[in-house]
Amino acid sequence: MNIIQRNFFKLIRNGAFEHKEQIEPMSVCKWNKLKQLALMHDVAETIYNGLSTSKDQFFLQMTNEQWTQWEKTIEERQQKIRQDDEDDEFLRADHLTNPVLNMKLQSILDDEQSDIATRQLLLIIIRIARHILNEGVPVRQLVNLGKYLRQESHHVDFFSLQKWLKDIRFVQIAQLEGALLIKMFNFEEQEVPFLQGKLDKRAEQVAQELTEFTNTRAQDFYFSQESGNVFVHTSNGTAMLGHIRRSARYFHYLPSETLTNFFASFAHSLSHIEE
Repeated sequence: MNIIQRNFFKLIRNGAFEHKEQIEPMSVCKWNKLKQLALMHDVAETIYNGLSTSKDQFFLQMTNEQWTQWEKTIEERQQKIRQDDEDDEFLRADHLTNPVLNMKLQSILDDEQSDIATRQLLLIIIRIARHILNEGVPVRQLVNLGKYLRQESHHVDFFSLQKWLKDIRFVQIAQLEGALLIKMFNFEEQEVPFLQGKLDKRAEQVAQELTEFTNTRAQDFYFSQESGNVFVHTSNGTAMLGHIRRSARYFHYLPSETLTNFFASFAHSLSHIEE
């Protein structure tokens, strides 16, 4: 992990989880690259909060112009109307592409006797899994998972959560998510109660996917058809190949959902063809 990524995660931990880690000195160029990384992963506010809480550190030497640019960026983002992840219907956490597993999920969500906090944690875990399959490692969603565990863990029925994860066959992917919290954000194992057994050794390799992440979303390989043209083409062939590689990479963690997710994503992309 290079210095930009190290400072990136240090600032997330300082900004989101109240750590006091020492930031390493970087050039103006590298600070600008870190800002681009923060915007790409939609964690600019968290990074800025980390910068603010670390402002008095000796090695955090940014120019006045850089601070002004950060303040302007955050102000613009706060004024902009954000679309929630679930505005993208395909990435909805309350729906699985595997029809059998989706029936089980709907049964869990419709059970009014179940605990709301536990259901919310289940949806966060599912949302991260959907993003992993379709976009890559979702830093912002993992930060949200960490915050939820820190703030609401005492309200969660982890016995029921483990049963639900087993019912919808999400145990393996949940273990990966927990391992990523430990690897990326320095969580302790006892802070992730849904972890079982040994940590997944591949978590570090998965975390390196950040270096491959280019902000290509599932819709980047949607099919389209230009007016007057009988030929159909994809908007981004590289993104489609990346989607195939992710499906193969994470098949071990979520076999029952990975295949149906890929074909559902493919079918969903056909909706972009003009009639």
